[in-house]
Amino acid sequence: MQENPVVTPHVDAPIRPVEPTLADVLVAIERDASLPEPKREAWCCSIRRSAHFLGREPAQLPARLRALRFGIVRLHHAQLGVSRKTLQNHVANLKAAIRRLSSIERKSGRGIALNSTWQALYDELAVPRLRLGLSGCLRYCSANNIDPWSVSDKTVEAFICYVDEVQFTIKPRDLHKQVTRCWNRARESVPGWPQTILTVPDFRAKATSLPWDAFPRSFVEDIERYLGQLGGDSILDEDAPDRACKPSTITTRRNYLRLAASAAVKRGVPADNLRSLGDLVSPSTVRLILDHYLAKKDGEIVTFTVDMAERLCAIARVYVKAPEAQIQALERYCVRLRKKRRSGLTAKNMAVIRAFKNPENRNRLKALPRQLFDLALVEREALIQAAVNAEIALAIQILLVAPMRLANLAALNLEENVVRVGGVEPTYHLVIPPEDVKNEEPLEYPLPKEMNEMLETYLAVFRPRLCRSASQWLFPGEFDGHKSKATLSEQITDRIIKEIGIRVTAHQFRHLAAAFILEKDPANYEFVRRVLGHKNLQTTISFYVGLETIDAIRKFSAMALEDTN
Repeated sequence: MQENPVVTPHVDAPIRPVEPTLADVLVAIERDASLPEPKREAWCCSIRRSAHFLGREPAQLPARLRALRFGIVRLHHAQLGVSRKTLQNHVANLKAAIRRLSSIERKSGRGIALNSTWQALYDELAVPRLRLGLSGCLRYCSANNIDPWSVSDKTVEAFICYVDEVQFTIKPRDLHKQVTRCWNRARESVPGWPQTILTVPDFRAKATSLPWDAFPRSFVEDIERYLGQLGGDSILDEDAPDRACKPSTITTRRNYLRLAASAAVKRGVPADNLRSLGDLVSPSTVRLILDHYLAKKDGEIVTFTVDMAERLCAIARVYVKAPEAQIQALERYCVRLRKKRRSGLTAKNMAVIRAFKNPENRNRLKALPRQLFDLALVEREALIQAAVNAEIALAIQILLVAPMRLANLAALNLEENVVRVGGVEPTYHLVIPPEDVKNEEPLEYPLPKEMNEMLETYLAVFRPRLCRSASQWLFPGEFDGHKSKATLSEQITDRIIKEIGIRVTAHQFRHLAAAFILEKDPANYEFVRRVLGHKNLQTTISFYVGLETIDAIRKFSAMALEDTN
């Protein structure tokens, strides 16, 4: 199997450690005559292999376990092409070699010694939280001969870049905030501390919309009338939709309108000029709104921008009843955007699909639910943990054979959605009515025989342990409701990472289903549409166009090279 290191190598002028490296450990171990030769060879081999797994050269990695722990924990044997035991042995040998070098040189756990100036300041830190929060940055400054009174925001930024690349820090932004806050507190409380004030970074996304009170009251009231119409406040209204929108849809539409109005104001439209939805959907204002979102994406046309154009056009046509010339102008915007919208999946989703083009990864994913469920059966004494394992196993198995949306998976109800169908061999069907589906297309998935057995065992043995009260949810939550989408999704993703080493979200199972179908039957988008429950074929094609290309070219290559004799 081809090795696929978790960490991508840095090839452009990598940052070098400012402390002893694994290259130094290699030299020391090779020269250590007190070690038996087989152990020396094994340790040196493990150092080189571990560095390769981490995507670095030994000279690029610090010889300190605390600095390497975040990188090591991300390694997964399946994606490295070795067995779990082999990876464990390499890591154990690496740790043993580093500990031997540390004991010989009597290095501190932090690795980098402080010079006298920094040591004097560090000794004044009486609060453990400040000592811990600043230790790494102070040692970095000491090693780079940075004077305490020369520390600035750029110094901290350089330190964060260093630990991110050299020490594989998991949350560099959190560390950045920690260092600056601790420094500023030390400045206020420690005598003789440099009086430089460091900037505590704010990585939160900036607000992109104005508050409702920034707009005229008449405008807000008109929006609420429109949303009330969508929600079916009056079924006798001439423009009432055939089916009332769900509360979640109403919330989404309200947010879209707020974003649209805010974009118009940012592009120069005075807020006071927006007195009704009619003002918002005038062609000149809609043009400014669309220009705003195109500029945000550097001209790339994404689904959000197209949806914005189409919804504003629909409001002009149905609710505002704008003149035909105005509607035609808005429709032209929609047509132009639709024609130039990028088709296909994002790079992140394509990376997941490529990972499972590897038959070994695919087989691991298919076998995972059974493995987890068998583990739950073995661990029956660990009541809750076994039940959680069984629950995650069932959820993954459902996604493999019935790739539904996460909201429908989390809300499966034993009375309404899990239906036992009689016959010679009774089976279960997962049935989701149109009113519970995002696009109002009904879904029904008959479960294969082996999964029926898993489901029955889960219902009889494991699910009761997860219910604190009478509950009809397949995946019960902490209280009376079902497990939240966020919790279920996180459990699924985390377990797949732990067992397989690949990050796969619950929603990406839908993309994998499309990829598996098109791999077997290129261009059969109708098959994909039916399995995923899309309302129309064009939606399916827009999402998954191109997935079949790789397999089509592979088949053509085989044909081109085929011996004609």
